[in-house]
Amino acid sequence: MRNLTALLFVLSLCSLHLVSSAPFAFEYKTRCCSTIPTLRIPLKNIVSYRTTSSSCPMKAIVFTTVKRKQICADPSAPWVKQAILTPKP
Repeated sequence: MRNLTALLFVLSLCSLHLVSSAPFAFEYKTRCCSTIPTLRIPLKNIVSYRTTSSSCPMKAIVFTTVKRKQICADPSAPWVKQAILTPKP
């Protein structure tokens, strides 16, 4: 009986570990940029922006457009700096 209780305890710890680590893996894929396109987004189409997490391998600015698309951009590009400083309506 003790062996069964110990086995159930270990299995529940393993399942807890799997459940708690799942959101991080999902967050990494959705919040980091894998590539940075060279296209320039018109300022009138930008609704908001955010910076990628410090845990991401590539630093980037992620713009959200009027159509709710999220587009990565190079933070050192002059147009990106201008877009960040321009007030949003």
